[in-house]
Amino acid sequence: MAQELTHTPVCRWCGKGPLGFRFTFDACLDRRRSPLKETFVMEWCASCGAFQVNPHPGEELSRVFFSRPDLYLSSLDPEGREVDPVDRAEQRHQEYQGYARTALSLMPENGAVLDLGAGTGLMLSLFPERYRRIAVEPNPEAASKARARGLEVSELWAEDLDKPPERLALAVFNQSLDHFVRPDIILGRILNWIPPGGLVLITGLVNPLSVAARITGPMFRLWHPFHQVYPPRDAVTARLASFGFETVAVWRPYFRTPYGSIPALLKGAFTLSKAFVLRSRQGTPSPPWPGNTLSYLARKALVFKPLSALETREASVKAARGKAGLIAPLGRVPGPESPSDAARAEALRLRRA
Repeated sequence: MAQELTHTPVCRWCGKGPLGFRFTFDACLDRRRSPLKETFVMEWCASCGAFQVNPHPGEELSRVFFSRPDLYLSSLDPEGREVDPVDRAEQRHQEYQGYARTALSLMPENGAVLDLGAGTGLMLSLFPERYRRIAVEPNPEAASKARARGLEVSELWAEDLDKPPERLALAVFNQSLDHFVRPDIILGRILNWIPPGGLVLITGLVNPLSVAARITGPMFRLWHPFHQVYPPRDAVTARLASFGFETVAVWRPYFRTPYGSIPALLKGAFTLSKAFVLRSRQGTPSPPWPGNTLSYLARKALVFKPLSALETREASVKAARGKAGLIAPLGRVPGPESPSDAARAEALRLRRA
């Protein structure tokens, strides 16, 4: 698979940079088909603070992976346990209801809801039928399940959409935005499609500054090559603000997820405490933990004057400043200023190519 990876020299969240080497981590591109782990490089954007896998799965490899019919029949969780993806999504029904309820309280009475990477359509099905509910989902198995929910389904890749639906009231990226090869480009296009007063809902973005990520470093359970970009909270809100969106809600889903329970929280606390005390990044992946992922709801201002490129950059730099030292505190994290680290990352990239 190495020859199919792509190197992108700019940040795939803010479109700027520079990017600096942070660490390497081991993961399988597809554990169901090959248990062989490969080494991937994690980089960090000095402008916005977003982490990103680089080199990363490009468009061709991503489309092959996400169009597989068996993707929604069976999968493996971070511990390697086989789970039913559809059943696991259904277990998040309460979490999704909370998102939908908040969005509905701010939406107009009718219009279109566009779900990009809709999967089986569970999130979209929670919106009333008075809205035109459009699921954009290229996977044939997932698209079939979304149709069975009574949704309008477009079997396209989100990147191939050429125009917005009329009266777009809400755009949804449910557990999908970080899977796009260029989330900066697709997010910018969709945000421009949303009219003043419209909303965007982004769920399940992996938080690289979470407690678990800082303590366990390369062993954080959610590092994965198909989770391509990891923007921290400030980077997300700054990006949305640059398109005229005010962030109106931020969620830290845990107790409403399949992993969230009091026993799991206590077990996770013990695991993280042990990792912190022993200063060890070896062994099992980090546990599920509050703040591992974040979800956002934002509304486009009725009157909006776009920030200049300089203002946007200054806001991003200010948000990112001071965060480098918080990442992976179990040891010194090499920064972009270190030639040896940069050389090592480049050597790894060339070796994989």
